[in-house]
Amino acid sequence: MKSETIVTKNEVQTIPEKLAERLKLPKDTKVIYIERQRRFNGEVVILDKDYLLLSIISEMPQAAAQDSIYNYIEHTLGLAISYAQKEITVDPITPEDQALMDLGDDTHIVVVRSDVYLEDTTLFQYTESRHRLDRFRFVEFARRKSPV
Repeated sequence: MKSETIVTKNEVQTIPEKLAERLKLPKDTKVIYIERQRRFNGEVVILDKDYLLLSIISEMPQAAAQDSIYNYIEHTLGLAISYAQKEITVDPITPEDQALMDLGDDTHIVVVRSDVYLEDTTLFQYTESRHRLDRFRFVEFARRKSPV
């Protein structure tokens, strides 16, 4: 499978108001907003929207946004990423989805929203990964420990 990442935005901006409310952050919080299209076999089937707190991540070089945000954060900045809280929903497509993704006649997409934290429990990222329905797959490994 041939894959390609296209960075469509990499800019500092004020966090969107609804996101500030969700994350309980001040409305004037500055973030690095990175928008990336994920193309597989010539079709854009994933749209990633990342908001990195500027107070923690002061810059995101274009090459790192193109390659691996987490590699840059962990190996260049030396920060330890620890965990994420994820929410997975099926939502109606937006005009932005229609413009930036190859959705055909789809009316809905899978949206994975993640609040991502460093090892010291500091929130540093919110990400929204928007997936075309026919290309989304969820696999989880769950282990239950016996109370005995």
